[in-house]
Amino acid sequence: MNLNNYKSKKIMVAIVISILILILVAIFVVTQIGPYNKNNKEDIVVDIPTGSTLSQVTNILKENKLIKNKILFKLYVRVSNNTSKLKSGKYLFNQAYSNKDIVQDLSEGKVYNDGIKITVPEGSTSFEIIDILVKNKLGDKKIYEELINNPKEFKDNFKFLADEKIVSLEGFLYPSTYYFNESKTEKEILNHMLETFESKYTEKLQKRQKELKKSLYEVINLASIVEKEAVLDEDRPIISSVFYNRIKIGMPLQSDATIQYIFKERKKSITYNDLKIDSPYNTYKVQGLPPTPIANPGIKSIEAVLYPSNTEYLYFVATIEGGNTYSKTYEEHVKNVEQYRKDREERNNSYSTDK
Repeated sequence: MNLNNYKSKKIMVAIVISILILILVAIFVVTQIGPYNKNNKEDIVVDIPTGSTLSQVTNILKENKLIKNKILFKLYVRVSNNTSKLKSGKYLFNQAYSNKDIVQDLSEGKVYNDGIKITVPEGSTSFEIIDILVKNKLGDKKIYEELINNPKEFKDNFKFLADEKIVSLEGFLYPSTYYFNESKTEKEILNHMLETFESKYTEKLQKRQKELKKSLYEVINLASIVEKEAVLDEDRPIISSVFYNRIKIGMPLQSDATIQYIFKERKKSITYNDLKIDSPYNTYKVQGLPPTPIANPGIKSIEAVLYPSNTEYLYFVATIEGGNTYSKTYEEHVKNVEQYRKDREERNNSYSTDK
């Protein structure tokens, strides 16, 4: 036999064997990360405790016979960049779920909604959130207050709370609809809200924050003010630009919303005497941001702070339609305020006539 032909055949055999091995490995991997039993669709309720590591999550899934191979499951989670995105809570799975299906539900927080339903509206303060939870028999008011005012209790699970300026969880308890079991502790409930915030504050938003050279404290603090000042979504980036412009020239933020935060119950309107109150939340007297956010903003207000409109406006006043009128000078602003008062008076007179 020709030596060259022999070598060529040997190489071909080696290639074929390598390809077969790769195919077998691929089949093995696909099988191992696929459904545990695609024919068994009986529901399995799995509870992932708060603060669970990837190894702990993997063990729970393996014990419940939802995954075949712990090593490959962990590898899939890491390769799909979901290691830090797995969320605690109660989930409804079955053995027909693949590793991909399970990881998708865990990373998106698609919890099994069998508990008490609560809805936290955008712009809710921590006081209002506590009130909602306590009224639904989901914990003790004093414990919530202690935990919210002690973010150190949560720093091990949430690195974003490491900033020393963050002295409260106010601003980070993400407004959404939640389902909580009565057996959940106050800390577990707050943990879940913080997890939701963490999932909403994506890498894209974090990158934008760094581009603006802002801290998370600054972004969420200003977003909370925008949340309370805005009615229409299209106004949020413009209002954000107004506050940025004021900060740039050393002008106080002069936000009525921050003064409202001083009072536990919202006032119908802020009076001239309220503007004289000595408080770090009185942004008419104190320059810069208040000590903490004044509410828990939704994603649109957070994005408005990270992507503000490009304007030269320094003032805004509400319109009777719910939006705002903006101005660059105080003189313009005074005229707009007078117009608002006139429009409001005409509307009120019209209502009186109709009656």
